[in-house]
Amino acid sequence: MPKQHPRTRRPAREDLGAYLVWVNSWDLALRAEGRKERTRTGYFDDMTFFAGWLLRHRPKYRDWQDVDKKTLREFFAWLQAGGEPCPHLIVDGVPPAECEGYAVGYVRHVAVSVDRFYAWWSEEEGLPNPLDGVKLPQQQALGKSQVPVLDTDALAKLIRDAEADRSFHGRRDAALLRLFVCTGVRLAELAGIRLGDLNLQRREVLVTGKGSKSRTVRFDDKAALALDRYLRARARRPEVKQDERAPLWMGHVRSKGASGMTGSGIYQAIKRRGARVDVAVHPHMFRHTFSHRWLDAGGAEGDLMELNGWDSPQMLRHYGASARAARARRAYDRINVMGDI
Repeated sequence: MPKQHPRTRRPAREDLGAYLVWVNSWDLALRAEGRKERTRTGYFDDMTFFAGWLLRHRPKYRDWQDVDKKTLREFFAWLQAGGEPCPHLIVDGVPPAECEGYAVGYVRHVAVSVDRFYAWWSEEEGLPNPLDGVKLPQQQALGKSQVPVLDTDALAKLIRDAEADRSFHGRRDAALLRLFVCTGVRLAELAGIRLGDLNLQRREVLVTGKGSKSRTVRFDDKAALALDRYLRARARRPEVKQDERAPLWMGHVRSKGASGMTGSGIYQAIKRRGARVDVAVHPHMFRHTFSHRWLDAGGAEGDLMELNGWDSPQMLRHYGASARAARARRAYDRINVMGDI
């Protein structure tokens, strides 16, 4: 299995100079266009990442105007490079022992952000776009990359560890993990759930996905029980808001108040739980695991598309690929190919 590349530390904002000035201006333009905060945050992170690379690899550059085609091609190649030790270091420190480069999807994501920034910058300044004539790294075709799924033992270790912890955070993590894996919702959808979106009696929750599309998904009885335990623990905290518009998932609870968990906060909570029981896990594995287990149990593909909020069957093929070979082997044992021969 390819080694998951660790997140490269970003430079401090005060070190970014003129790079940051322009990224902030672009963010202001995106806000004026009505772009969502999540989209803007992604662009901002990608461009500060690129700026950090420039600071380390092109220290004489002072502005985005200094970047040329050769520099852009070298940056895209650097993203995809691997080796031992890992070559991806833009902030002083010790690089990880080895890596196989950033994932294809992430490389493409960064490249698209750079492309869109320079399209705006070029128009804003009336200057040539250095990306003209530069081919962006290609996105891997859907279904070609196979995200690992969690097996039953790994899932059980994660959930049982959280359920054995009767603290507020233990109750929260147990409910979060169970709801995540038995619904297959996206990380942003999970983070966006409000208290009023949840109906324990009907075992339903309203989530809002891409394009601000909302849908109602079901969850199982064990998730309902875990959520009930968490809600009781949540209600005992006077500093936590109980109105319907309050975030369901609460992060740091202090005497002066409590903050709702962001997608990043949920990511960190899941990574901590995985580290406690030595299970390599990241949030998107839950969506692949849900899809795999649904198909493996004989669930209808059309129903899976509805539950996951997909409009295109391409996504069904992509997610179904994660453990297609394992499902095929189990199907073989259910089918008597030779009959009575």
